Amino acid sequence: MHEVRRKLAELIRGKTGVMPRSSDTFASLKIDSLSMAELTVEVEKAFGIRVEEDVLDVETVAELAEYIETRTVCS
Repeated sequence: MHEVRRKLAELIRGKTGVMPRSSDTFASLKIDSLSMAELTVEVEKAFGIRVEEDVLDVETVAELAEYIETRTVCS
């Protein structure tokens, strides 16, 4: 699932201008709630998944990658 992590990192870099590390939190990347909402729409389009409200529990890039991976495997 390295492809998921690579594609997610590119999406985040497009929003922040920096390449994120897996351990980075969205707060440390200066991704606020509005930016996170925009990112979830981009994630839905890029990965062909439906992002549910439980994504609000996700705090790091690694957690979001895992969230995406579980939904792409199940779809």
